[in-house]
Amino acid sequence: MGNRVGIIAGTGLFPYLVAKELKNQGKELFVLAVEAEVNPDLASLAERYETVSAGEVARIIHFFQANKIKQALLTGKVSPEWLLKVEKLDSLARELLSHLPARDASSVIESFIRLLRRQGIEVLDPTPFFQPFLCSPGFLTPNVPTAETLADVELAFGLAGKLADLEIGQVVAVKKRVVVAVEALEGTDKMIERAAAMAGPGFSVVKVGRSQQKTAVDLPAIGPETVRRLVAGKASCLGLEAGRVAFFGREEALKIAAEAGLAVLVRERNKGEEGGDG
Repeated sequence: MGNRVGIIAGTGLFPYLVAKELKNQGKELFVLAVEAEVNPDLASLAERYETVSAGEVARIIHFFQANKIKQALLTGKVSPEWLLKVEKLDSLARELLSHLPARDASSVIESFIRLLRRQGIEVLDPTPFFQPFLCSPGFLTPNVPTAETLADVELAFGLAGKLADLEIGQVVAVKKRVVVAVEALEGTDKMIERAAAMAGPGFSVVKVGRSQQKTAVDLPAIGPETVRRLVAGKASCLGLEAGRVAFFGREEALKIAAEAGLAVLVRERNKGEEGGDG
């Protein structure tokens, strides 16, 4: 890795954690924030910091080239809703999308990465940065789910694995063995609010990765905010896939969960829970 590193930053804790680690390594950071709610502390770590829209692809490339950036990281959550706002895309973004058979998030990001590479910008693998945040199987809170809740969680795991591999979503909510909500374009936190409004107290939520997860393209993750929304909605249990879903701010999040009686468990994917080629 060179001394100058670019960061395309979305929301969540991950962009800040990555930037802080790189700064500790003595790297010069050039940060592009592509979401309005990016962690404000990022700016203090950057040599240069700018805000752009995810649809301003030409500006993103120009920023890196103007600052002689040859390596970059894609970090944090970026709302895919901008894909629907074609009128706000620059000409390069529209051209990029026009060649895709499907505009799912993974395909769009992969196409964007290929474009950056053609412009001489290598997209780095973020695996070394998020590896410490992956969870091993087991219960993370002292709260023990009921047999009914565990049955809901098992159903949700089975469905979530298939839906994730079909690029539909990575989160499923279940109550009394009824599928209440499936993550789509709105993202995990808004889906939880929808599930809570529909199901009421006692629903369970499971988040998984894809069977062939491409970490440079997509990193499924949760943090304290997700747990707060589950607590506010009076959820019974949160299930995470071992080794594939990062848990940022774990200590804070688990304290919130334990105090509210929310169970958090982690398990590996069983055979038969894959839904495609990934």
